[in-house]
Amino acid sequence: MFGLTFEKLFFVAIIAGLVLGPGRLPGYAHQLARSVRTLRQFVETTRNAAERDMGIPLKRTEWESLNLRQYDPRRIVSDALHDTDTAAAVRTPKTVVTEEMIEEARRVRPGQKYLVTGTSSHPRRILIDSLPVDDPRRIAARAHTAAHIAPHDALPPIEPYPVDVSR
Repeated sequence: MFGLTFEKLFFVAIIAGLVLGPGRLPGYAHQLARSVRTLRQFVETTRNAAERDMGIPLKRTEWESLNLRQYDPRRIVSDALHDTDTAAAVRTPKTVVTEEMIEEARRVRPGQKYLVTGTSSHPRRILIDSLPVDDPRRIAARAHTAAHIAPHDALPPIEPYPVDVSR
């Protein structure tokens, strides 16, 4: 929690014991416990009020089991555009390949899911699977993935570096 380990908490407790002294430390410990109880009670009442107002339970396990990405508008539009019935009716124009696209295709790594474009102050992440089928960046990602998954027998043998034994 907050990057605090047991060792760090123990170190803070030792410093607090030295600074506050044994006389005042129990009072501050009771005050800290009371504050934590008050915070927990506040969170619980807020959660109960939200459940009552919305009419649905806010249990973490139920929220984690839901796939909330299915309600993403971009995904809904993407699924509608890639629907097989409408894909046959609507033909996409052939992708115009630019030098920039070819350079980006050369930088695609195995297992890479996103393509980062734009400037460093305004980067854009593009899902490689959302690119057109004939886009060279998508083709390069598919080629890298296929080479990455291929069995080792299909790879060409690696020549060892020459070893200088004259030393």
